[in-house]
Amino acid sequence: MQKFMIISPHTHEECTMVVKQTLAIGYLIHFYWGCKSGDHTGYAMIEANNADEALLSIPTMIRKKGKAIGLVQFDPEKVKNW
Repeated sequence: MQKFMIISPHTHEECTMVVKQTLAIGYLIHFYWGCKSGDHTGYAMIEANNADEALLSIPTMIRKKGKAIGLVQFDPEKVKNW
């Protein structure tokens, strides 16, 4: 499995429905939301086999707006030897 940063933008008008749908699909506790600060975006770290699978954490109504960014963590010893 790989880690993905999920970025799930939505509009103010979509906000309530997106949060409720995220709860319904079982991912609400994975997300942090910028909505109360005026940034209508959900952010999450998800483990998945690939980006398409990671995007399943976003409700279908806004999934096409979302991003799944594959992340790696660098090993300090390997970085020293670059």
